Amino acid sequence: MTKSVIKRKKIPKHKKYSITSITYSLCGLTMLGILILTVVTSIQVEEFLREELRLRIHDVATLMAEEIDGDLHSKIKTIEDDTKQPFIKMANKLWRMREGGTEIANAYTMRKLDNGEFVFVVDGSKKDVNATGDIYPTEEVTETFASVFNNAKPENNGFYVESEIYTDDWGVWLSAYAPIFNSSGKLDAVVGIDVSAKSIREHQLQYIFTIVAASLVVILITLPFVFRLMNFIRTMTADLERANKDFRRLLDNSGQGFLSFGTDLIIDHEYSLTCETMLGQMPVGKNAADVFFPDDKMKADLFCSVISSVLTEKDEFVRENMLSLLPEEIQQNELILKIEYKMLENEKFMVILTDVTQEKCMAAMLEKERLHLELIVMAVSDSRNFFDTVENFREFLTQLPKALSNTTALPTLVKTLYREIHTYKGLLSQFSFPTTPEVLHDIESELSKLFALEDALTSKQIADVILSKNLIKPFEEDLAIISKTLGDDFLANGVSVVLSCRQALQMEKLAVRLLRGESIDTSVAEIRALLKEISTLCKVSFKDVLMGFNGLVQQAAERMEKEVAPIIVKGGSDIWINPRHYQAFLRSLVHVFRNTVAHGIESPEIRWESEKDECGKITCYVAMVGNAIKLMISDDGAGINLNALREKIIATGNYSPDEVAAFSDDEITQFIFMDSISTQHEVTELAGRGIGLAAVQNETHNIGGDIVVKTVAGQGTQFIFTLPLQSNESHRGFQLC
Repeated sequence: MTKSVIKRKKIPKHKKYSITSITYSLCGLTMLGILILTVVTSIQVEEFLREELRLRIHDVATLMAEEIDGDLHSKIKTIEDDTKQPFIKMANKLWRMREGGTEIANAYTMRKLDNGEFVFVVDGSKKDVNATGDIYPTEEVTETFASVFNNAKPENNGFYVESEIYTDDWGVWLSAYAPIFNSSGKLDAVVGIDVSAKSIREHQLQYIFTIVAASLVVILITLPFVFRLMNFIRTMTADLERANKDFRRLLDNSGQGFLSFGTDLIIDHEYSLTCETMLGQMPVGKNAADVFFPDDKMKADLFCSVISSVLTEKDEFVRENMLSLLPEEIQQNELILKIEYKMLENEKFMVILTDVTQEKCMAAMLEKERLHLELIVMAVSDSRNFFDTVENFREFLTQLPKALSNTTALPTLVKTLYREIHTYKGLLSQFSFPTTPEVLHDIESELSKLFALEDALTSKQIADVILSKNLIKPFEEDLAIISKTLGDDFLANGVSVVLSCRQALQMEKLAVRLLRGESIDTSVAEIRALLKEISTLCKVSFKDVLMGFNGLVQQAAERMEKEVAPIIVKGGSDIWINPRHYQAFLRSLVHVFRNTVAHGIESPEIRWESEKDECGKITCYVAMVGNAIKLMISDDGAGINLNALREKIIATGNYSPDEVAAFSDDEITQFIFMDSISTQHEVTELAGRGIGLAAVQNETHNIGGDIVVKTVAGQGTQFIFTLPLQSNESHRGFQLC
């Protein structure tokens, strides 16, 4: 645990922000905002007041200019005119207008000479009066002052106020100017006023002080509430962090892995520590598809595609169905992880990982024990067929080296071996052999690749495929399961004949009489009945033989998730046969029953949609017809897909599409016995090779029998066998209707 934590510290993480830090930041930003607002307000107030003042003094200067008679003013030229009536009149008017204003210190008129100098004309100031003709210092000429003379026209009511308050030796001022025109519209002079700005600045400072004081009061009033809020949030944050730590500790010790990722599939920083152990790496910042399926590009692409589609899907039910398409388990090193997907509200996905390695191992062990027990039960309950299968398979293994040494007709040899192996795979699976059927299935797959070689095939290639698996070893390992449970004697003694106490006593009496030399009258009913019973001890009824395939049917149905009722056998209980005479044929029937389940019986859902009983039925009819045994195996399934069968026949290249189209349905149906013909697209351990029914037909013909198949779409299929009755077989009068 310590190691994982240390490694986690090395991971570069984004800076985390707590609620407390965010609150402090908000409080700080609030205070800063108040200060900024104070400063901005002060600046705005100052600008507002200054602009208002400029407007006012401009209006005053303009009114002064309008009150002055331009023609009269133009008569004042030199200092000698200062004593004349126009000058006195103008000076008094400026004096009165200045006195009528507020804070106006100076009021005067100025004229621009031809040499570019600016001179005073009339000065109505309070003190320090300038005489007519006094030159205005060039260094004090401002752009605003000069613009009055350059741009002034009668129709242009310009705005001529100094932009800034200035300070000189006499005080703080703000000046404004307005043009004076004579009756001919010619600019004669400019009237100017100087307003003392000292009181204005004092007023501005008072306003700013008031604003700052108000801001401080707001801050002081707000601070207690802020501190109380911060303390409350600090307490709540501590409780929340403590709860988060407890919850995280709970997740870290729950035995499950929790992580999340967003639309970019990048795993978030928050995850339970168990994820590191399960995934064998620190998943943070990595692509979820690469973490879950590092060696399986197909699953990784599926994962990305489904997640992307789920995000754009609005229907919740559809989303759940789409998520169900994702793999439910992943393999990580030695671990098997169950994976669950949950879509969160913020377009994030949560993944829950559960280590099911022990469960899977336990399930595998239980399944192994179940198969072992099933093998033992099958060996005991159907010992006759069990030992026949074991004996025949041993004989096959014994003869195998001799068969492989044959260097002639190799394509035929491959097909023969292929059929035998396919048949024994089915027979051994019927008795729940755990290992040997899997090995035989692998050999089947390898042999099927040799068919295409035809004349280029060599005996070494066949031998390499067969001998590479060492069939004897897995077969003996499977038999060792029985020996370990039932003892070595069970396998050594082979098939046992069971006698009732009555039969044993009768045979004992018969033996004693024969040992005494007494003659036996076979016409006596009791003796005749006993001899008949003895003659059938090594025989089995045809019904019992067929019932022995029920275990195979149920086994196949379970693997294919179908429901099939126990086999129904009508007739055959009075037909006794020596199994050895029909041994190869009976072995081949395993393909009929397995194909019936694999191809014929539909899934419960399809049967329900077709208004059938969800549980399929297989029925066998056995009867004597003349000197032959009539056997019919039928099901109530979907029937043979004749269209798919026609396509398979054309695909072999042996018949043209026109020739196949000319065949009747009954004729096409018989092609299911052709090698490598199967309507199933996928090869499984149960079906798909297209070789089983060919073996059935071959064994039927070997004993002189015949086989016909009939099918009706949607109703089922019938396999009808006609088998010759051996001379020493017995039967009693049951006839097939």
